[in-house]
Amino acid sequence: MEWMKLRGQFLPLMIIRRYLKLTYSYCNEKGLLDKKIIELKDLELPFKIDLLPINFPSPNELILNIEERKNAI
Repeated sequence: MEWMKLRGQFLPLMIIRRYLKLTYSYCNEKGLLDKKIIELKDLELPFKIDLLPINFPSPNELILNIEERKNAI
């Protein structure tokens, strides 16, 4: 997620999908799904909860994967 912040670019959908699935699974296993982000910020997590995207670009701005971006050039 730091990559998105540094580059000012949204991650390709296949990467963000995998990241969100892993994050969801972790939070589900640890019983964190009902917690608010503010409650989780001080926990030692394997990801930065405050960097999870809550706003997404419009569909025409999204790319499926990195190869798609290379082929578009």
